[in-house]
Amino acid sequence: MLLEVKGLSKNFAGLRAVHSVDFTVQKGEILGLIGPNGAGKTTIFNMISGSLKPNEGRILFKERDITGLSPPRICLLGITRTFQIVKPLPRLTVLENVMVGVFSKVKDARKARGRALEVLEFTEQLPKKDLVASSLTLGEWKKLEVSRALATSPEILLLDECMAGLNTKEISDAIHLIGKIRERGVTIIVIEHVMKAIMSISDRIVVLNHGEKIMEGTPEQVANDPEVIKAYLGEDYAKR
Repeated sequence: MLLEVKGLSKNFAGLRAVHSVDFTVQKGEILGLIGPNGAGKTTIFNMISGSLKPNEGRILFKERDITGLSPPRICLLGITRTFQIVKPLPRLTVLENVMVGVFSKVKDARKARGRALEVLEFTEQLPKKDLVASSLTLGEWKKLEVSRALATSPEILLLDECMAGLNTKEISDAIHLIGKIRERGVTIIVIEHVMKAIMSISDRIVVLNHGEKIMEGTPEQVANDPEVIKAYLGEDYAKR
């Protein structure tokens, strides 16, 4: 098992954000995390990536306990993430933004530039390499965020709503890119509210509500589960 989350809990000033959540992720898998706003999805990402320490529970990566390690340390081990609110470095070029990701593991500037160019070619952003990040559209920012994360050469990539706010064409492109990333052997955990997308790309889906896991299964099983329909999907989705 590549990643194991065991009994993960997080409280904020008495508010229970995540309570005793368990799930596993196998190498090469795409695992979806869905649920209403405030269900605890991003809090779980924050704990896996090290920006938050859980009150209870453990996170095991390749059987190693990484609970509470710092974000730089976890990145070095092979887990990186994108953010729901994109955070480009606006005054740097697209290429320089991606080089920042490479510098987490490569210190030589020439090698970092070469690696960044390879990533941009893979994500089809190479033609925009010399543009300053502030000039990009939201969709381009989202892809740049993925490019910068890939530049760290992760084994596990955490994608936090990388399709939010995108148009139909951009969503299709994002789905295609996620498939390409998986083909390269990267394991992916994705938070997404675009149900057509999450259902089409995920091997399994974990459903959260009020900080607790209420269901885990294949996309088809999740889409037809009465509790999931009531808590999140709604009857209109179930009738499609």
